[in-house]
Parts: sequence; structure tokens; C-alpha cells
Amino acid sequence: MDLFSKNARTAAYQAHGAETAEEIIGVLTAISVVSKRMAKKLALLEQPPARKEDIRRNGKTKRIPRNAD
Repeated sequence: MDLFSKNARTAAYQAHGAETAEEIIGVLTAISVVSKRMAKKLALLEQPPARKEDIRRNGKTKRIPRNAD
């Protein structure tokens, strides 16, 4: 009888451990997604401001070189 309860406890701990691992994986994935978004936004902030020569096309800014004819 004692062996059965020990096996039951072990199985319960393993099931709890699997749930905890899945939760940790979810949290780390969410952190990764947010970190990626922040990195993209920081990269955009590091770019020089748009010049007057920039043209707006299809919702995107296209930079025209100053020496363009």
C-alpha cells in the first residue's frame, strides 16, 4: 500500500512538472516575441530622421539619394 501511494505521488509530481515546464516555455516564448518587437523599434529609432526628399509610396518611405538626377 505504501509503494502505491509513493508511485501515485511520483506520478503527480511528474505531471505537475510537465505543466510547469509548459508554462515556463510559454512565458519564455512571450518574452522572446516582445524582445524581438522592442529590438525592431529600437533599430527604427536609431535611423536618421527622414529628409524632405523622401517620397511616400504604398505606406512606406522610399529614400531618394541626394545626387539622383
